[in-house]
Amino acid sequence: MRLHCSQGNPWNANGSKRHGLPKAPKTTNIQLLILSFILKMVSVRSFVLAFSAIAPCLAAPAIGPVELLPPHVERRGPSDFFLGPDHPLMLARRNESLERRGMTLEERTNYVQNYQTGGTVNFTPSGNSFTLNFDTTDDFVVGVGWNPGSTAPITHSGSFAVTKGLATLSVYGWTTNPLVEYYVIEDSAGFSQTGTQKGTVSSDGGSYTIWENVRTNAPSIQGTQTFNQYISVRNGGLSSGTVSIANHFNAWKSHGMNLGTLSFQVIAVETWNGAGSAKQTVTN
Repeated sequence: MRLHCSQGNPWNANGSKRHGLPKAPKTTNIQLLILSFILKMVSVRSFVLAFSAIAPCLAAPAIGPVELLPPHVERRGPSDFFLGPDHPLMLARRNESLERRGMTLEERTNYVQNYQTGGTVNFTPSGNSFTLNFDTTDDFVVGVGWNPGSTAPITHSGSFAVTKGLATLSVYGWTTNPLVEYYVIEDSAGFSQTGTQKGTVSSDGGSYTIWENVRTNAPSIQGTQTFNQYISVRNGGLSSGTVSIANHFNAWKSHGMNLGTLSFQVIAVETWNGAGSAKQTVTN
């Protein structure tokens, strides 16, 4: 049986085989136009499929939610400062306290180096947070924050527990020219402020009482000096929240309590003859 090719019969009428390849049918102009159109459609479809495959890679990089701040609110940088028991100011304050108790220079030096005389302070800073356990008969302050500080809000979260004595959780800092020590006390135990009451300020969902105090020949970031203390004390404590520090600066200024150039600014725990624990994290 003979097979017939769709391109023509390869056999002659007398049964002999034709020589050479069969001639291809002629291609008309219409066929060329149709072929060109088909090729274009295939190319477009291929491009669309290829682009849809790589489009996710070309999209904007995935990021978390963007916090939109009001135009008047400043954004803080990462925390970059630890105020520990070995800070010169803390050593000076501790020495002053021990001098009042009549301890010798040798005893004071031993206490400063190993923190055993008069109690124990275990302060562990890590990144933008710290943990603290304390049982001490003297004054100390530790914290995490920025140097220099700023007027941007400070958000902090964590715990603050006092089992005996006096202690505070606050925004704590200093300025120079004029030399001022300031506190915004968010929580406290056994604490009673002294000095001159200047007024009140409402901020961050709470009410604060404003105080001014004068320290005479006391330890400071510039050695033994006489300087003012500006203090806002929250009525009803919080161990977590946001402190709009600019509100306090402005309130103090309205009472003639002027600040200078900002030095360090931390979320701090301070105690006087106290025991307890704290864990705090600060965010920008």
